[in-house]
Amino acid sequence: MTRLSNTRQIGEISENSDVDTGLDPYRCQSEAPDDVRLIRTLGNGRAATAELVEASWNDGRRHLYVEKVFAPGLLTRSIYRLAFAAPFAYQSNQHAILACFYRRRVVSRMLEASAICDERESSVDVALPAYVRYDRDREAYVLAASFVEGRGPIPACANQNPATVENEMAGLVAEMRRVERQLFDFGLVGSGWQVSPGAMVSTANLLLSEHAGLRVVHSDESEADSPRSLRYTIIDLESGIPAILVWRYLWQSWRRGAVFPFDDLDSQKLRASCADLVDQLVQRGEQNLAAELSAGVKALVAADEQWKAGEIAPFRRPWTWFSAQRRAHYRRTCIDRWQQQRLVDSENVPALETSVWFFTLMWLLGVCPPGAIGRWFQSCFANRSHRERVRRFATDKRVRSAFWMKYRRRQVKALREQQRCSNRTRPASSLGFIGHRLLRYTTTAGVHRYLVDPTRRARRNNQMRALLFRGSYQIAFGRKAFRAATRRWQSREWLTDDEATRLDSQFSGPQLAVYSRGLGMHLAIKFFYPLITPLKVGGIAMALTGGSVWFAILPIMILPAARTLVTLFSLLANRSHDVPHRHAMFVGAIPVVGSAAFIVQMWTANPAVSKFLLRDFASRFARKIPIYGGPDSRTEHAVLAIGERLLRLVAVFHPTSNEVAEAMPSRSESKDVQSSIAKEQSHWMRWPYRKVMRDSLLATAVCCGGLWAANYMLADSLSNQWLTGENGAIESVQLLVLVCTAIAGCWALLRVKASSWQSIAVALVCVAVAGAAREIPSAVSQASLSDGAYQTAEATGFAISAAWKHGVIAVAVCVWLSRVAYAWLKFPEDRKLWFSPMFVWPAIPFASCFVLAELFERSKWVAAEEMVEVFGYTMMMTVAIWMIRNANVLRDWRSEEANRDARSADMIVSEKMDPSAEGMKRAA
Repeated sequence: MTRLSNTRQIGEISENSDVDTGLDPYRCQSEAPDDVRLIRTLGNGRAATAELVEASWNDGRRHLYVEKVFAPGLLTRSIYRLAFAAPFAYQSNQHAILACFYRRRVVSRMLEASAICDERESSVDVALPAYVRYDRDREAYVLAASFVEGRGPIPACANQNPATVENEMAGLVAEMRRVERQLFDFGLVGSGWQVSPGAMVSTANLLLSEHAGLRVVHSDESEADSPRSLRYTIIDLESGIPAILVWRYLWQSWRRGAVFPFDDLDSQKLRASCADLVDQLVQRGEQNLAAELSAGVKALVAADEQWKAGEIAPFRRPWTWFSAQRRAHYRRTCIDRWQQQRLVDSENVPALETSVWFFTLMWLLGVCPPGAIGRWFQSCFANRSHRERVRRFATDKRVRSAFWMKYRRRQVKALREQQRCSNRTRPASSLGFIGHRLLRYTTTAGVHRYLVDPTRRARRNNQMRALLFRGSYQIAFGRKAFRAATRRWQSREWLTDDEATRLDSQFSGPQLAVYSRGLGMHLAIKFFYPLITPLKVGGIAMALTGGSVWFAILPIMILPAARTLVTLFSLLANRSHDVPHRHAMFVGAIPVVGSAAFIVQMWTANPAVSKFLLRDFASRFARKIPIYGGPDSRTEHAVLAIGERLLRLVAVFHPTSNEVAEAMPSRSESKDVQSSIAKEQSHWMRWPYRKVMRDSLLATAVCCGGLWAANYMLADSLSNQWLTGENGAIESVQLLVLVCTAIAGCWALLRVKASSWQSIAVALVCVAVAGAAREIPSAVSQASLSDGAYQTAEATGFAISAAWKHGVIAVAVCVWLSRVAYAWLKFPEDRKLWFSPMFVWPAIPFASCFVLAELFERSKWVAAEEMVEVFGYTMMMTVAIWMIRNANVLRDWRSEEANRDARSADMIVSEKMDPSAEGMKRAA
């Protein structure tokens, strides 16, 4: 992307200034470029965006620089305005941006001079500034500095032998403390905040680079063994918010008469330190460095004084406002800023300088919220060309049409740059344009693009369907996320190429296919974050305003419940292979950290992969912590260190044998665990009696246990009939299970091809429909209900008449008998099905459940009756799901069984035709 540097030289604004800044002899030696090409965005901070650019001049020069565009967000601008009653200085104040320029030069020269005077090698550099420009498109000043190739500190856990490697974070913090003390001694108090270890994120302001050390190399030694030393480069010396998080800086600021510290200077101490260093440098013959240091300090002090004097800052030495010179300078600063923003034309500048009332009116309009409206009124009063445009807009229809078309094109262009719409989007109608504006302020970029872009929506829908129903895609999605994590660690040099390749090969093996699929499904749940986040915020608001606490709890438990369902699905899908899921089941139910469920479960199959993923999870969690989190911060390294101690503790008590690897197929030709299961079941298939019972018991225990726990915790606010009464929670669960069974049975009926399995599917559907009709309360019987249960049922419509119930049950019975008669006549080979163990034995535990339920009902054990019925209905649903999952295997098994019977019949016929067959059999 090419962006013309719509730039204005810094010196153009201050030509008419009545205040002597003292900056002319020390301006930027390098002028602003004529063209800037954006290569990539390096990062976004509180106050600026760092961009790697290629700057070019008309004389042919081209250089790579890092530009800091000071265009902060609303929060940062609001904090600065509350503290100093002024716009963010680095964005709109020319003296402040010049102070940034000279501060970097002064810090670099003073650190270098201190090392020379102490006769030691300097290990800390500063990214030197290159130029300063004003970007009209973003209405912000830009500071360009040299591009530094480096990295952040590598945590000890990223190495194979953490005990034998140097702790880079500890070395970095020690060097930062030394530099902070030096800057304090020099008088650069505010700059010390940027390298203060007390700010947890300040470690990201320095980059590390390795340099070969010097030593004597003998003839029998290799030069490759020479020691390597780390050098530190400070890449950020500009604050984003006042330094109020460390008591030391607050105390220093209070001593100088200011409440909020923000990149402050102790000018007297700075001049004294500079004079001392200059004398020592001259004695050592470093006249050039001494001259640069002296000139830089003089320019920095002048720029800082003009910057701080150009703000109201009621909490910074307010008694100086009695000075007429400061008031005049403040007026000049405001006028320069208005000129820079094109709110004031050159014709109105003299009037603003002489008329107190005109300046006061402009100032009051500027502070009116919102700021855009205030600036528009300022332009109407002080910019003739703007007034002319407004007049033409109000009187000429063609001008209005052209203006709206241009405005829409500009907004659509902004939407494209933000990836909120496709590049094919054209300026829409008025209604469509209003919709875009509303979505821009109410949704994220991804949701906005999904709603307005049919191509993106279709692709996302396909991805979501694949994540829900395609096992191969779920496995591929999990492996893609794993490779993205390894590449991220490689880019930060936390992993070598060999280690990343080895981890990728281990994760891609068949042993981890089940867990890779589960990980992909857990990651797919994040698609629902944009929908769940508003529910959480709204639920918390309703709970705080006097509503039930469940409004806040239930939205938080949506994701843990979804993860639990995914884990149960994985357990059911792989139950025949005995893949353990106990850790995933427990961790997945925990809010916030539940996404690491399958990562924790991977420990049983491959501890190395599990350790890496848990470290990456801890790193990503630490980077998202507000204020104190971020990449290469002390918070990130501290969380990684804590996680490493926990991993060591787990390794001591957890069995590290690969219990899953022994159970899973280890053949290289097996591409997927699911295919191996299918191959195994294609040779031998029967009803999974024990596993159906186990899965049903598990599901019943989870559902009923959760309902009993909720009833226990909310006993005071719930009625006695809430759990086990008519229309109670357990009966609602029974109805839900029966509806799911009917749906699953219909699906199984469409999937299976053999007539016997189709008959079983029809039986499941009919019994589920009849049971659902039976569980719905009868409208006639509700007259005897107490505690308002009848009124509740009538209000919700959760009741049907007895005639409807009997009719539904009769239809289900007729359908079932019709299917039995059709199969009896059409498929004679299936007649033995109804008397075979394949049909009789599964019906025994199901019938036993209803016998027990009837006994419990007669004994007035209502809770036991309801739970036994839930268990019986869950067995039906489990069988239906098993048939869906194994539909292809069942078809292959039936055909293979038929082929085997045919081969047996052929052998019998051949034996009858060949008289020597018996003799050959004896010989064999």
